[in-house]
Amino acid sequence: MIKKIFKYWIWWWIWAVVDLFFLWFFTEIMWIYYMFSAIFSFIISFFVWFFFQKYITFWCKKRKHLVQWFLFLIFQLIWLVINLILLWIFVDNLGFNYMYVAVFNKIIIFAWNFAMNHHFNFK
Repeated sequence: MIKKIFKYWIWWWIWAVVDLFFLWFFTEIMWIYYMFSAIFSFIISFFVWFFFQKYITFWCKKRKHLVQWFLFLIFQLIWLVINLILLWIFVDNLGFNYMYVAVFNKIIIFAWNFAMNHHFNFK
């Protein structure tokens, strides 16, 4: 279990950096509203994150790829909604910088995402 958490932690940081990079890129370079940028960065990082979770972190060899992908998608879509709500509250209503809020949100998702995928998806 400790080994899985450690692998998850390492790959999570890689995923977080990729996701944050695309959030920044779409918002600052492409001049897209940060809420839409969060959705676009989610779409890009989703597929990479699924691969790392299934084959590297949890080393799941089950052949139920479509079922696992769908469960993973459900968990991530729930997180996307929570992420967008938190971004809206802290950026639009309280005036925080969107990147600070995004980093804070990534820290929140760390434990939740591991628990959901470890106990329900890649077991």
